Amino acid sequence: MKYLTEEILKYRNDLAELNHFEGQSYSHISSDTIMRWEENLKKEKNNPSIQYYIKHPIVYKLNNEGFRTPDEFNSNDEGNVFLGCSHTFGIGHHLDNVWSYKLNKVIGDKFWNLSIGGTGVMTHFRIFLAYYKKLKIKNVFHYAPMYSRYEFIENQIPQYYIISNYNKEWAPKFGTLMEDCLLTKEQNEINWIAYTNAIRSLVNEIGANYYLIEGETGWHGRDDKSLQARDIIHHTTEYQHRIYQDFLKIYDMDLYEKYKDEQLPITDVKTYMKKYHTSII
Repeated sequence: MKYLTEEILKYRNDLAELNHFEGQSYSHISSDTIMRWEENLKKEKNNPSIQYYIKHPIVYKLNNEGFRTPDEFNSNDEGNVFLGCSHTFGIGHHLDNVWSYKLNKVIGDKFWNLSIGGTGVMTHFRIFLAYYKKLKIKNVFHYAPMYSRYEFIENQIPQYYIISNYNKEWAPKFGTLMEDCLLTKEQNEINWIAYTNAIRSLVNEIGANYYLIEGETGWHGRDDKSLQARDIIHHTTEYQHRIYQDFLKIYDMDLYEKYKDEQLPITDVKTYMKKYHTSII
């Protein structure tokens, strides 16, 4: 590569903006902020999921490269790569409840979790490009809803743009390009196809397997009675479990039949809290 330095390929503005560092642990991260938590404590004080997280707080532990995995990146151990956004990272969830971690426990080997919250397929490609020859990779699992999310390198720094959450401060940069192009379903789709196929090409280059699920662009934070994400925005634990089942099914049908109903989430958090905890609010 002529212009893309390792620093650019590995750049993480999610860490830079939050002043977070590799190898550290944090009680709040991304949209699961302390401010949102305090707001939910007031507005959702009778929500059994909120009561659950008071009793069982989340710790986001980042590895030596700043990713959410207990495994330190190295070039010796084989593992499985997971690409995606907050649904794969597990914003608002204990790691045990996240589809990617569940799946890796069944398959085995190291948990190379390269997911970054708030990103789309352009960022997934860049991050994978940075690491695909540095890690020993057996399988790549990619959960990639077709969100209107783009990445552009500005002054040698990659910047993520969630176009659907239009920020008026971006108008001088994008102008009418926003509505005329970037927000259109056609542009979004061709961008998704181009970058998922680019990732597939890199996976084929190293002789690994690529498993891709598009997923929905909707948010399922209140769809069922299971334990919700702590920010009450991201998918419930039951929805996370369905993603785990979907990937397990396309990976190995025999494993799916054997493990589809293991690592089950708390499917009725209200009943669970009544049984195991008295109200603590």
